[in-house]
Amino acid sequence: MYIIKSLSNKLYLKKQLYGLRMNEEIAVLKHLNFFNKVISEILAVYVKIDDEDKALILFNSLSQSYDHIVTIMLYGKKIIILEEVTSTLLSNEIKKKIKLREADRIGLGAHVKERKRRRKKVRAHQRHVIFVTGKVIGRMTIGTNKSD
Repeated sequence: MYIIKSLSNKLYLKKQLYGLRMNEEIAVLKHLNFFNKVISEILAVYVKIDDEDKALILFNSLSQSYDHIVTIMLYGKKIIILEEVTSTLLSNEIKKKIKLREADRIGLGAHVKERKRRRKKVRAHQRHVIFVTGKVIGRMTIGTNKSD
């Protein structure tokens, strides 16, 4: 893609980069792809951004739910590398998805057990109702001593 190297384009791209904010509903991968696209466009107009600044801009663009990761990654560091940041974010996203799958599986198991419990209660209630009303089941009438 060809981008004109005018001052107005540089300003537009820098505004896009520095104003970038991650929406809570958007996956990290989509956010990283858009971030990398903007970085590529800025580099195409010969604006240099060093690796540490890219990482700090990325940190700033993340939603509040990632604040704990930012704090952990910055703690005790003198420099930060963009590749470490992106790999940490992606691995965190994978862990979240695994936890969600496990929660869904466990939740589904609880739902199935609850349905079985309800079914047993309904069947016990039906047996009780059948016994009390004396309806015919098969060849024998429950609740009376008569046979068909």
